[in-house]
Amino acid sequence: MKRLFLDCQMGIAGDMLTATLLGLVDDSKMWIERLNQIGLPDVTYTLIPKEDKGLQGYRVAVTINGIEESENHDEHHNHHDAHHEHIKHSETHGDGEHSEHHVHSEQHVHGRGLQDVRDIINSLSISDTCKQNAINVYNLVAKAETKVHKSTVTQIHFHELGMLDAIADIVAVCVLIEELKFNEIIISPIHVGTGTVHCAHGELPVPAPATMELLAGIPIYADYQIKGELCTPTGAALAQYFGTSYSNMPVMTPAKVSYGFGTKKFERPNCIRAFVELLHDSEDTIIELSCNLDDMTPEEIGYAVEQLVLSSALDVFTTPIMMKKQRPGTMLTVLCKVDDIDNVRDLIFKHTTSLGIRYHRCDRYILNRSTGDIDWEGHTIAFKKSCGFGVVKHKYEYDSLAAIANCNDMSLLDLKRQLRNKED
Repeated sequence: MKRLFLDCQMGIAGDMLTATLLGLVDDSKMWIERLNQIGLPDVTYTLIPKEDKGLQGYRVAVTINGIEESENHDEHHNHHDAHHEHIKHSETHGDGEHSEHHVHSEQHVHGRGLQDVRDIINSLSISDTCKQNAINVYNLVAKAETKVHKSTVTQIHFHELGMLDAIADIVAVCVLIEELKFNEIIISPIHVGTGTVHCAHGELPVPAPATMELLAGIPIYADYQIKGELCTPTGAALAQYFGTSYSNMPVMTPAKVSYGFGTKKFERPNCIRAFVELLHDSEDTIIELSCNLDDMTPEEIGYAVEQLVLSSALDVFTTPIMMKKQRPGTMLTVLCKVDDIDNVRDLIFKHTTSLGIRYHRCDRYILNRSTGDIDWEGHTIAFKKSCGFGVVKHKYEYDSLAAIANCNDMSLLDLKRQLRNKED
């Protein structure tokens, strides 16, 4: 199992994430060459080693016909990744005419629609999975823009240079994530920055409306010490699409760490940190103890089970059995770690009428487990996640679901159905 944790204390943007992932592959220079051979028109990726306050990593410059957009937009956090700055949005007025809102003064540059974006991505020399992932990410951006501008997808047009710039970031991330094959991608709460950003409709607060749409369901914060846009729409869309959970850094043993830098300078290093942990599919040994009971009442057996559950036992369960002389009985089974066998044995003898306990060692396969929580309409729902041996499982905690169902006078079935719809 391989899991990635992204530390987004300085936000997230497409170029920064690309640089971070390039720091995790075996041959960064070879992968930059591969990216330059996928067929993006007029686009060139350049890998630039960078050091900031002792941290060493990479920056990725994306140039279009030799021009890097960040050269013309120094006020931004990274190279010009923000789609609300690239959008050319057509609004229909009552008289049937259209007014077009441009951010850039280059009026001769034409905009392109979402179908143009899809055509470009489908023409690239990348896997079908990467193509679909890239299109899906761009669709998230387009949907956010249409909602913010109260428009339709067909009315949204992307400034051509900005569109290519964003496609370059999105495709690079999709290609690298496919290569790195993470089983789990955990993303920290995202620092969004403060202040305002200039766009077609004037000065807007950070995060801009489209970015906020894309950050739905992801924990965010601002420490009010840094002015500027730290999370771009492309970065938010990539986090939304590829993140499997969003939480503070879990307990982990990193096998590799990388740093992906943006262009703008702050008092602290302007980078995304990535931590990769390799978890081997696990085996361990446990003890299974069991005994047959035919002279205890249900209440007495229930009490014994409760006491064992409160102990160091891993699991406790009962099985109805038929004993000698066709007498109905109960088999008590307790699982525990090897070191806990004495304690569990003594508890079984103490709380049952058994005169003997069978036990044997069991080898077992176990999945790696982690916990987290999500926000649902103001309520916190805890969940457990497990993975290994090629599978990933996700389960909401019953106590969390029951509490919310009770508060909202709804059934567990309805609540689970709504959660599934949200995930879809």
